[in-house]
Amino acid sequence: MKKIIVLIFCALALTATAQKTTFDIATYTVAEGWTPELKDFAASYVKTNNITRSWCRVTIYKSIQSSGHSLTDFNNEWNALIVKSNWGPPTPPQPETETEDGWTSHSAASSFTYENKPAYSLLSTITGYGVELSVVVIMNNTEFMKEIEQLLLSLDLKKPDRPIVNTQQSQPSTQPNVQNSFTVTAASGNHGIFTATTNFDDGWIAQPFADYVRVQKSQFTVLLHYGIEITDEMRATNQLEAVIFDRFILPRYNVSNIRKFDNGGPCYLCVHFFEADAVEKATGKRYHLGFRIITNNGISKCIEILSPSQAAFQQEFPNPEKVEALLNYNKFAVTVNDLAGDWTSSSGSYVNMYSTVTGSYAGMNASSSADEFTFNTNGTYKSNHKGAYGMVGSMNFYDQKYNGELTVSPWEITMTKRFDGKTSVFWAQYEAVRGGRVLHLTDKQYTGSQFHLGRKN
Repeated sequence: MKKIIVLIFCALALTATAQKTTFDIATYTVAEGWTPELKDFAASYVKTNNITRSWCRVTIYKSIQSSGHSLTDFNNEWNALIVKSNWGPPTPPQPETETEDGWTSHSAASSFTYENKPAYSLLSTITGYGVELSVVVIMNNTEFMKEIEQLLLSLDLKKPDRPIVNTQQSQPSTQPNVQNSFTVTAASGNHGIFTATTNFDDGWIAQPFADYVRVQKSQFTVLLHYGIEITDEMRATNQLEAVIFDRFILPRYNVSNIRKFDNGGPCYLCVHFFEADAVEKATGKRYHLGFRIITNNGISKCIEILSPSQAAFQQEFPNPEKVEALLNYNKFAVTVNDLAGDWTSSSGSYVNMYSTVTGSYAGMNASSSADEFTFNTNGTYKSNHKGAYGMVGSMNFYDQKYNGELTVSPWEITMTKRFDGKTSVFWAQYEAVRGGRVLHLTDKQYTGSQFHLGRKN
């Protein structure tokens, strides 16, 4: 591998005397004047200038077995080598990526404070042939930058005689393993929805499958992956979104030139979006890949967009809002036959109260509700709505029952004899989820009155 490490600096020539050195699988050139510090697990080279008080350390770590995913390797090494040494933030900058001769490198630079003064760090990971090697540079200014670049650009890795096979997938299920991929197949599945194709006015066509809803229009294919629960093991990586990207994308695509959306610093409503050049492993087809992750209440919904080119993608999706709006295409019409049966939902919340004067605890305010509907094919329905609300110890309770006639059209349900004997008309639609569907009802007159119901077996 030659000159695979991508830096944020321009490479400059160096005329100083240098010598070629080998450590582990790496061969590289070190300029004179650098002090070596060799250990079993790493080779470091240090240089200082006592007059300018400049210093720099370059460390090449011994190669280790790869996780099988180059971006996962980078994220793991950032956490182990940069974050734990306080040389950079928990979330790394979007790394520069390059692939050459079977090796893939990811490189990112950051800043930190050392003895109350600014300092800088760089991590480069190189993955290939079942192994991964890391290089870390820390320095307090760019005085030695030419020599650092010379060393890094001279780096050449020896391919293992026999590629190491990653065996982590065979670990017992009780062991945390961030490399486990999510199931994404082309298996069909209408989830009990009779009208399992929705043709939208803007040209998009949606169909439910076992692991996602596929949405297509002309040259674009979008997979709306069903929500996944975020586990403690996934959070522990400090790179949740990158782990999700790895698990969904890398088993199915060979990717390069990975880019991450720049939120411009710390953010509250962050946009987690990746782009990459992708080759589908099963077919060899090339795509521009977009991947958006939207997490709420511990559940992540992922949007995968396959476009013929980056230019086509940017024209169709000029901003993050257009990408997020794709979730609205998980929408299917209802019929009286797939509606028939029992549906239910429940919810609850509480708030601890404290005095604004004394700060003393003032009790708990809580609310809970449960709703049940039974829809019949003969055009009738019944529903029961019960719950409680108020301060704990003096709560108010309610229990309301309705029976009436039912009229169903593709996107609308009408029920007679509701509150005060009135007829209520609801917007109605299904949302496909893994293994089933959710029925969403919204009162057309009082839009704050909504029901989100699951099928009761």
